[in-house]
Amino acid sequence: MDAIEKLLEWATSRGVVLDGIGPKPLPGRGIGIVATRELKPGEAILTVPTARLRSLGSTPKPIVKALRGGATVHAILAAALCLEADPDFDVWRAVLPSRRDVEASMPICWPADLQALLPPGAATMLEKQQAKFDKDWTLVSAAFPNRGGGGGDDDDGDGDDSGDDDAADASGGSLTRGDFLYAWNLVNSRTFYHTTPLTEKRLPADDHMVLQPVADLFNHDPHGSCTVSYDEAGFTISTARAHQPGDELSIRYGAHSNDFLLVEYGFALPGDANPWDETALDAYVCPLFTPPQRRTLEDAGFWAGYALGAETACYRTQTALRLLCVTPGQWRAVLRGVRDEDVDAPAVDRQLLRVLRVYEKDIRRKLSELERSTAGTEDARAVLRARWIQIKELVVAAIARIHD
Repeated sequence: MDAIEKLLEWATSRGVVLDGIGPKPLPGRGIGIVATRELKPGEAILTVPTARLRSLGSTPKPIVKALRGGATVHAILAAALCLEADPDFDVWRAVLPSRRDVEASMPICWPADLQALLPPGAATMLEKQQAKFDKDWTLVSAAFPNRGGGGGDDDDGDGDDSGDDDAADASGGSLTRGDFLYAWNLVNSRTFYHTTPLTEKRLPADDHMVLQPVADLFNHDPHGSCTVSYDEAGFTISTARAHQPGDELSIRYGAHSNDFLLVEYGFALPGDANPWDETALDAYVCPLFTPPQRRTLEDAGFWAGYALGAETACYRTQTALRLLCVTPGQWRAVLRGVRDEDVDAPAVDRQLLRVLRVYEKDIRRKLSELERSTAGTEDARAVLRARWIQIKELVVAAIARIHD
């Protein structure tokens, strides 16, 4: 019996219901969910009972106790994946992406030389993600020093026996930094939003997360062919449209750019498949302003967060660039609605054009560096190259629109 069959047997024996669907390996997409019969819109195709969710509430108490000093739910779930001796989870673990695959696809695992070639928006996201991971790892490695924590990726050091004995007794795995990073990435990319009346009040929004078997095999599509809902009984995934046997079914992870998808999930959608794709412009727009102009933008709530989408630069970008074209009084008049913003549109476009031309030169330089790079895996470099080409197309199209 292969790993998928074992997972289905395990899940269905514990109350998980699959109706008209099943997991299947998909070329280039890992394991996904496909229809096994004709499906109509509105059919409940997967239900996962609350008892099967891996949540803060179902994490062994010794592990939660050891991390009670401010650890995030993300960190606690990841630590449990490393440490919990649970034969049932081995069945689930067998269909998860391998550590090798995760390290190849997630930028947080890439060598620094390859990370340095990320687009500016993705680089900013990665910096924040790295800070979050480092904070989680600091707490977890301190809580479990006798499980190999504190060292390098492959350090299984002797540790210190001064940790929580109950937590150590309840855990059966190792906890090197590499182990934890692998588990942390699994939690980061495979959890579902979930609250209870208790967690909704006590936990911040970022901690409203659970893992669930089978449901985490649904791949992302920006439009999503299925909907996800939950209540006290559990999660339900239902069809949003009709499907034929063999069709892949998908859910929408959110309205995310490809930079976000790459950093958080380890993939980017091809071509124009992502209607929410955009590229960050902060690195090119922010340096244009003097300190007084920055204070003006900050006071008005328009500092940073600049982006170029498929159709146009965002309103924040246009508003900020207008400050370079008019007097401060005229700029504030536009915000108050007493000056027509279209009057300044040609001047704003000229400022945007300068920004985009600089960005386009940098894109060409990054692509050349990528061609010469041997950092990371070939697949990682290919994903990054494809992402830069997408951004180039966004920028070149915007330049053409301004010229027209």
